[in-house]
Amino acid sequence: MASALTKAQERVLTIVREYIEENHLPPTLSEIAEKLKVNVNAVRAHLLVLHRKQALRYIPNTSRGIELVPQRPKGIPIYGYAPAGHPFMSQENIVDTFEVQKYVSGSDDLFGVYVRGDSMKDAQLATGDLLFVDPKREVQNGVIVVALVEGEPTIKWFYREGSMVRLVPANKKYQPIVVSRHDENFKVLGVVVGMMRALDKQRIDSMMKYRRAS
Repeated sequence: MASALTKAQERVLTIVREYIEENHLPPTLSEIAEKLKVNVNAVRAHLLVLHRKQALRYIPNTSRGIELVPQRPKGIPIYGYAPAGHPFMSQENIVDTFEVQKYVSGSDDLFGVYVRGDSMKDAQLATGDLLFVDPKREVQNGVIVVALVEGEPTIKWFYREGSMVRLVPANKKYQPIVVSRHDENFKVLGVVVGMMRALDKQRIDSMMKYRRAS
């Protein structure tokens, strides 16, 4: 993750981005210096710092040796429930993004998923609620996880019992899912670390109408 930039560094980065957008190639140090009204050595110093802060890539002693670093979009990805046979955590299954890091503590890989169905209703999780999931959080007994079973995502309480795992619903009309910890068709995607309650259920249902519940 790039460190915070000074105003001068932001200015250099903006000049580089605008030049690339207009000309489809990076500027020379002299062209940046002309824009900033400074000497080439000052530009080189800025570029070295920007490279160290991972805001761009700078290759010294190379003509136009500047590359922009792809910026991660603000907010975490929110995944829908993909049709059978389609990878759950694929780029095509991202239905939205949400900027949550300021509210929920988690790793940089935090992601979101909408609740569908009533299997966790006694845990106060209802269709349309948005869960925040951390794939790097330690999975302990009694936490709520998002897991893949036979390629299908499911939200359940997690309990490890020897070589087996019980995924327990919070609704008596459903049976626990029991799988081997070593089953190649089973994977815990992450631990639920937060949630946001949906008030406009109709809007969520409309957005997700082509996604299947689990």
